[in-house]
Amino acid sequence: MAKNYSECIQWSADEFNNFGKVPQVSPHTYHKLDLFSDETLTALLDNYPRKWLQCYTMGFDPENHQDWTPVHIADNTGAEILEALQRGRMWVNVINIDKYNGEYAELIRQMYVTINDKCDHITNAKSAFSALILSSPGVQVYCHIDADANMLWHLKGRKRVWVYPARDERFTPQTYIEEIIGQDRHEDIPYERWYDDHAISHELQPGEAISWPQHSPHRVENVDFNVSLTTSYGSAESRRQLSVHGANHHILKPLGITQRSTELEGVVPAFKELCYRGMNVLNLLKQGKRNATNVTDLQVDPEHPQGMSKRDDKSLTKFAYSDKDED
Repeated sequence: MAKNYSECIQWSADEFNNFGKVPQVSPHTYHKLDLFSDETLTALLDNYPRKWLQCYTMGFDPENHQDWTPVHIADNTGAEILEALQRGRMWVNVINIDKYNGEYAELIRQMYVTINDKCDHITNAKSAFSALILSSPGVQVYCHIDADANMLWHLKGRKRVWVYPARDERFTPQTYIEEIIGQDRHEDIPYERWYDDHAISHELQPGEAISWPQHSPHRVENVDFNVSLTTSYGSAESRRQLSVHGANHHILKPLGITQRSTELEGVVPAFKELCYRGMNVLNLLKQGKRNATNVTDLQVDPEHPQGMSKRDDKSLTKFAYSDKDED
């Protein structure tokens, strides 16, 4: 019998009304569930498909996202991964958690049932992507924009999050969002320290969720070892946002149109959405040039003082095959 996870979202009427409209921090009780205990996470990591288990390390300068580097994780047990994370400087992304495990899938399904029921401004929200994020003390996630609407549910430890105004040309030129959706640009975007003067910043504690308007730039710095659940969703409203920017990138930009409207209401935006989604269904969208280099000589090593060590040769990580059938 499925458990009732709907009571884990303990928001006020104002929090439901403001969800996705403004950056906000809201309470939850997911962190109290056995699904996120150390023992359960260790067992999960033991058996998790390595093509869905990503590991990266990074530098100390938030302005230099080029330091983001993949790390081999394929041969490590769950206990070894957690031990290495405690002493190292790494970020592990347990992707597609709702596809792999039925209990997490049910939790996330009920999450969106609650959001659909309580948020009158959101229509038919459904899970698009979910992942557990396990990360070392002091690591960071560089300033970036996610294409889908998303949020972060914090479970263990502490991390500081900065959220910048959505679709603000000072931080995010319109072409950035179009290129991210068109897969011509990675989610990481240029960042300068003065951006923080315009950010909403909060140190997340277990039992807090932070959400923001779609296409809000954001970045993270860990205080100590922590675990979070990130969830992205598609709704009628978020799909319209994606489709308008996608049509701008794939249809109007190739035609040489430089003044590309991002208006969401009216006949023209509806036509853009129809064209973009139709082209997507018919596989007529040109494949973006974005690529990721997942070749590395670094490997998770719980016995090393830094939690990772070097291999003799560079090779492709298992998670390079996340969209393919390789094990």
